[in-house]
Amino acid sequence: MPDEGDGGWLRPLQADGRPAGPAESVTDLVAAVGERERREPSRWVWPATSETYPALLRAGVRVDRCHDVELTESLLLGHAGRWGEPRALAAAWARLTGAPVP
Repeated sequence: MPDEGDGGWLRPLQADGRPAGPAESVTDLVAAVGERERREPSRWVWPATSETYPALLRAGVRVDRCHDVELTESLLLGHAGRWGEPRALAAAWARLTGAPVP
């Protein structure tokens, strides 16, 4: 997940989605994603591809598989007939945990 600078957080997950280790803070998210993708293709989960992927593409980094939380939330809300509701990572997390949706 990106942070406010060029860094971000990486956290390995097991096949069932449970954490496989602690979250790791990286100072250069683009370089870390590129290195990890070259070493072992991964399935990436990030808040929104539109916010994350452009920097990767500019650096020549391509990923084989990813999950876009915002897009997935949009599809699920649309299927439920709830078009137009907030669909960011924070909104998805709030729905999941029963908290107020921002």
